[in-house]
Formats: sequence, structure tokens, C-alpha cells
Amino acid sequence: MLILTGFGLACLVILLITTTRELHRSSAARVFAVFLIASFGFLLHPLAPVHWHWLTLNLQGMLPALFWLLCQVTFRQRLNPFSIWSAMALYTVVAPGIARIFSSHQNAEGWLLFFGWELGELFEFIIIANGFWVVLADWPADLVEPRRKLRALVLFIAGIAVLWVALAFNLGIAHAINRALVVSIAGIAVATFLLQGRFSELSFQSRLTPHTKAEQNPQLDEATNQTDFQDEHANRLANLMAKGYHRTEHLTLKMLAGELDLPEYRTRAMINKHLGYRNFNDYINQLRIAEASKRLITDPDTPVLNIALDVGYRSLSSFNRAFREIKQSTPTEFRQEHAAH
Repeated sequence: MLILTGFGLACLVILLITTTRELHRSSAARVFAVFLIASFGFLLHPLAPVHWHWLTLNLQGMLPALFWLLCQVTFRQRLNPFSIWSAMALYTVVAPGIARIFSSHQNAEGWLLFFGWELGELFEFIIIANGFWVVLADWPADLVEPRRKLRALVLFIAGIAVLWVALAFNLGIAHAINRALVVSIAGIAVATFLLQGRFSELSFQSRLTPHTKAEQNPQLDEATNQTDFQDEHANRLANLMAKGYHRTEHLTLKMLAGELDLPEYRTRAMINKHLGYRNFNDYINQLRIAEASKRLITDPDTPVLNIALDVGYRSLSSFNRAFREIKQSTPTEFRQEHAAH
């Protein structure tokens, strides 16, 4: 047991040290560092003196919320801090900590037990499930190839570990050897990720600075030819979108690749490396919302719903959601603001 615990602690220390070099440039690395610190609490709880249990319990209780947040900052284009998911994640951390001031989990009863622990336990499973959904939902639209390959390797294994933490912590079925095994296995998986991709491949930004030909090495003919190839097809892509192809309903990367007569992986790489987008849906939404913004101003009498359908959205709600994410206002507010000028 102590050998496994020591091995698990060594994995966490190595991962934490390795992660520090990425902290200044990656939101995912910063969240992951906190995740590692909370994992120390989970691993050390059986060995900690009783008077330190308040700390180890609070640390390991943060793991489901940190897993959810790690999924958001790694794979979502934008994080909404005021969503119901954010509120549930915050509740799972804060409520047990406050309740523990008045009573232990074992001795709590009534409203204190329900609001202090039981409701938070339900929220933990919900946000873990939402974290898995975030990993899965945008997988086909992800344009960053290393991130696509590493989704399963990192966060699915880490997610299984966090799910086990939630089960063990809430159902009281964990033993020290189980904790050490979970941390060790997850640590090895994440170490593999760090060796292959590092957090520099993961970004909370929806766009990168597009690559230019000047950034290529002119001494490498192969690189130059590749750039020319990308330029040629990027021009074809720009012409296609200028004709309004982005208005196509249910538009997918596969459909676009077929229209360009390119393999999906080349289409994905071109949009990512040449145009700087990390997500296909974000690329299409930017084009659609740009056109919709112009029409909201130039066609003040056209209903918002008509404009939404014209640019490719199937419903007003999906259009409003995409418009607010990009413009930080509703279409109606945007139209009124520019009408005043």
C-alpha cells in the first residue's frame, strides 16, 4: 500500500513540475495544476492525521468540479461563468466545506445533510457527465489534430479516475490501495499526454494567429510546396464561402471536404493552420454572424428570424446563442445600437 501511495505521489509531483512551464500560456495547464494539488488530498487522506482531514476532504471534494472545468477550458471555445453548470460545479465545492464547519458528514442529518452533502453529490455526477459530453460533443468539429488524438487518452482516463473518486468518496467504498492505483494509472496516462502534446497544443482561445508564408523556412522546398498547396486550396475555400456556401444547413466538415474535393484531414489542417481556427463550428459561425450583422444594419425592416434562416441557422434560438457568443449582445440589441448611430 505504501509503495503504491509513494508511486502515486511521485507521479503527481513529476506532473506538477512538468506543468509549471506551461502555466503562463495555458488556461488548461493552470486548471490541471490545481487538479493535481487536489489529487494530493485524495491520495493522502487515509494517511493524514485526523486533525488534517478537513483539508484532505475539501481538496478531494474539488476533483469533480476541477475535472468539469478542465474539460471546459480545454475543449470548449468559450466558458460561460454564469451558466447553470458553473453554479453546480461551485456548489459541489462550497456547500460541503461550509457544512463541515457545523458537523461531519457522518453526523449530519436533516436539511444540513441534504444541502451540505446529498445535493452536492448529485451535482457531482451531473457535472462529470457534462464533462464527458464536452469531450464528445465537438470531437468531429475539432480542427487541432493533436488535441483530437489526445481527448480519449487524457480526459477519458482522468474522467474515469474522477468518477471513481466521486463513487468512492460518496459511497464510502474507497480503500487506500484503490486510491493509489487510481492516481498512479491516471498519472501515467497524463504523463504520456505531456510527452506527446503538452499543453501548448491546447488553448482556451477560439483562434490562433494564422500562419503566413513568411513564417515558413525558405530553405525547405517541401515546406514551401506545402504552403503553396495550402494557399491554393485556401483560395478555393475563400471563394466557396464568398458565394455563400456557409449558409448551407447542417453543414459539416465532411460536406465541405467533399465540396473542395479534399480529404477531411487536409481540410481540417488547412482551416486550422492557414486560417487559425481551432473548431469548425466556430469558423462557420463567424462567417454566418458576420453576414447576419451586416444585414441587421442594412435591412432594418427584415425580421431577425428571416435573417437567421437566410444565413443557415435552423432556429432563432441557435442563431441568438451564436450571435451572443460572438458579439456579446442579442441581434435585436445589436440592430438597435447601430440604428441609433
